[in-house]
Amino acid sequence: MKVEKKIEQFKAWTKGFLSLGFLLYAVMLIYTTLFIYNYYPYGKSVNLVLFDSIRLMWRSGNYWLIFKNVIGNVLLFMPLGLLLPIILKKVRSLWKIIILGFGTSLLIEILQYEYAHRIFDIDDILLNGFGAIVGYILFGISYGIIRVIKNIIVKRKRK
Repeated sequence: MKVEKKIEQFKAWTKGFLSLGFLLYAVMLIYTTLFIYNYYPYGKSVNLVLFDSIRLMWRSGNYWLIFKNVIGNVLLFMPLGLLLPIILKKVRSLWKIIILGFGTSLLIEILQYEYAHRIFDIDDILLNGFGAIVGYILFGISYGIIRVIKNIIVKRKRK
């Protein structure tokens, strides 16, 4: 079997596996953001002041709260920026990932406010969007490394 054919088979298998992973991620994202009950002393509210909730958490001195909300919101959207460009070539653009990341986060925040009676927080949108961008950067690095390795393997097999 030629190396190119093996590479294509591996790519197809990987894409299927990652598509399933993305589907599981999407279900987890919806469940985590809309169905897990969180008690908020403020109840249903809106924060439209950028960095306000981040500053409030920082001033609390509660490092678990800071990690959970700041780092957690970034990590929550990294798979979107990492996996989606692998699965769909049409979204292999930073601008498309920015729009999808911020747009998905905005939709979730609206749904959280309306149906889950939680807080609409502009800081969550910022952190989620940033997470999607970080994921896309990781995609770009990974994609570049894989292309270099593929070129090395193909060149060796041709000799």
